Amino acid sequence: MASFAYGLIYEPTKTHEIPETLPYRPRDPHRIRPCPHRPFLLRCRVLSWGFPVNNGFILHEDTLRVVIATGFAHPSDNRKTGDMIQIWILVKSVSPTEAIKSGLDRLICGNCVHRGDGHGGGRSCYVNAGQAPQGIWRAWKAGNYPLLRSLECFVGRKVRFGAYGDPVHIPLSLALAIAGVASGWTGYTHQWRKPSLQPWKTLLMASVDSIAELVIARSMGWSTFRVGSEASVGESLCASDRDGTPCAVCQLCAGARNGIENVWIPPHGKGSVHFIEA
Repeated sequence: MASFAYGLIYEPTKTHEIPETLPYRPRDPHRIRPCPHRPFLLRCRVLSWGFPVNNGFILHEDTLRVVIATGFAHPSDNRKTGDMIQIWILVKSVSPTEAIKSGLDRLICGNCVHRGDGHGGGRSCYVNAGQAPQGIWRAWKAGNYPLLRSLECFVGRKVRFGAYGDPVHIPLSLALAIAGVASGWTGYTHQWRKPSLQPWKTLLMASVDSIAELVIARSMGWSTFRVGSEASVGESLCASDRDGTPCAVCQLCAGARNGIENVWIPPHGKGSVHFIEA
């Protein structure tokens, strides 16, 4: 299986090595807690009964953000998504709740309107940052996640790019590599207008906030995902809301790899009380 995006190609190898060109920053080895009897398992090898030794790994770090994947040893309890590897993009300097209060969440969410006023007020985002994102950030600060050194544990799995944060902060080559070995994925971006991010349209849905934006995104070749009170022409209701089908089964929100799809969903999650129709 190979993944394509505007001339970019990843062809998985037998060793499932991570692309060497990615700028990884090694963590302090004293903060990593390997299995003392099987240190080779830090390469994400799988135990004989089918579970990797670590539930989460660091995929990428830069000076501002850390990208962490979880759900390898213990399936996600998110009933909407089902059993998918969850990828989180987090601000490094402060916790997710503090990032929202200080406005630093813009480093991971960009210009998303669901951030609210930039200080936590009027926030319509469905994610409760004080729950899973907060716990994962604290675990990372405690050194509980080793650096991912192999893509083996993504083979045949379903992946959710951006359980929190915008997936475009993941190196595209790494995202393509993961998609190339995974059996499916979902993902959304509010940064779909930026010229430099157009190659992402094969992997991600354009998260649009109005019918006007939907039309523009379609014209640019993006599949779209919209929160709204009712469907527009050509949109289909999210399968989770329609009949309870989880994302891991539906897999419609996988960008424009098989043609343009347009999905909508009613306001949901913690921030739905602040949702305003555009």
